Amino acid sequence: MRHRDALHETGDASLLPASLYPPGADTFLLISALRELTVPCRLLEIGCGSGAVSLALARRGAAVVATDVNPEALRHVHRSATRDRLPIGLVRTDLAAGLGRFDAVVANPPYLPTPDGFQDPDPWVRRAVDGGRDGCEVLDRIVDSLPEHLAPRAVAYIVVSSLQSASRRKEIWSRWRERGGSIHSVEHRSLEGESLEVLRLATRSDSNPTVVGP
Repeated sequence: MRHRDALHETGDASLLPASLYPPGADTFLLISALRELTVPCRLLEIGCGSGAVSLALARRGAAVVATDVNPEALRHVHRSATRDRLPIGLVRTDLAAGLGRFDAVVANPPYLPTPDGFQDPDPWVRRAVDGGRDGCEVLDRIVDSLPEHLAPRAVAYIVVSSLQSASRRKEIWSRWRERGGSIHSVEHRSLEGESLEVLRLATRSDSNPTVVGP
């Protein structure tokens, strides 16, 4: 799918508030990976930002709940969903705090390594890209919380970047496998100076997720 066509399908980028990070290669890689997801299903997007992913899945028939800490992000997604008559539940919360279990959880967490004390003119833009000193701070928190939000035989799709600390990512995946989880690569894309990957996580290594198609 071309970038311009993808923007048409997932929302009008020209109407995106300045405090929101616009959809990029990582966004569209995640949307592409989610083509294997069988709908209808109950889906949670953690940190929806522009809402491109939630809108794309809602158009396919998923029952979507989207979270973000940025109130402008939620207002933007609400406007887009209302315009397209898409029933998306919107919750302002830290990650997925206070929410229950879903058939699928998706996240494109901030992954840029950011030095201590770095300041962005817009604090919301910083929160959208700041992955901590090793780029894995938010990723670690999301993976740690997944057992609270994945229903039996559910799956999670998470974007990771080569810019993140390889050793920290290895630690995160090791802890996940120690808890009986499995990890599979779904999509990969190489960019100039960076590679992106979408991983599918399941809570049991021997599970056959019901929401994953052939």
